[in-house]
Amino acid sequence: MTVRITTLQSNDLPALRELYLNVRQATFAWFDTSHYQLADFDTDTIDEFILVAYVGNKLAGFVSAYMPDNFIHHLYVDAIYQKQGVGTALLNAILEKLKFPVRLKCLENNTSAVAFYEKHGFRYVEKGVSMEGIYILFKYEEILVSQH
Repeated sequence: MTVRITTLQSNDLPALRELYLNVRQATFAWFDTSHYQLADFDTDTIDEFILVAYVGNKLAGFVSAYMPDNFIHHLYVDAIYQKQGVGTALLNAILEKLKFPVRLKCLENNTSAVAFYEKHGFRYVEKGVSMEGIYILFKYEEILVSQH
């Protein structure tokens, strides 16, 4: 499967809004998501740099980051493309754009996402509390390879 990563285009917005709403409702089963709306994508990603993943002509996921803080705010992949490398491609692409260290928060109850970030070298910093529950603050630091 080939994953193509591009920067956000205005014609991506309708599909991104749907994906963001659907994946959040499916993922956050422990939380009442009945108040989530399509417009949440627009308000939740204001001033963020967004990369979009395509598999063929189908929008498969996105990642957004607040560049001044090197903070990954969102990484969502359509359920039919999860565990197929789309999330990894998005994560690698955004890491190329950010400065180190990179930080992100992940809800503790989202165990598959926690495992994903740990697998990709993010390290636990601390826990905190949000409206959706307990989150883990993760940090990723560039790994320098020594040259001999």
